[in-house]
Amino acid sequence: MYKILIVEDEPEIAEVLREFLAKTGFEAFIALGGEKAIEILNSDAKIDFIILDMKMPKVSGIEVLSEMRNKNLNHPVVILTGSINEDKYVRDIKNMGYPSMKIVSKPVDLFELVVIIKNKLDLERSL
Repeated sequence: MYKILIVEDEPEIAEVLREFLAKTGFEAFIALGGEKAIEILNSDAKIDFIILDMKMPKVSGIEVLSEMRNKNLNHPVVILTGSINEDKYVRDIKNMGYPSMKIVSKPVDLFELVVIIKNKLDLERSL
């Protein structure tokens, strides 16, 4: 079973994502905020995929991506944003040396999100 880390500072959104992903066959767990995400990424936790909110207090999604880059972590990532600064995030991500990442706007279409995850994990045959 694939393990998905949901990095989101809004507990309600994180829990809806976790429950939906569990119903579609994934094991999902939550990091409430960027600080917790970095703590998990620095642990021995097995992670196959990351759903990453960009705008969070204290430690942003860009800072989480920067930490991942510094640690040579290459998990597939989908970006969540409720912000109108999507173009800025695309520039920031490219400037960090990441290839283009899929950005999903909130409110999230949960079915679309599952398709994105499966495609990134190369599971499209099981759709």
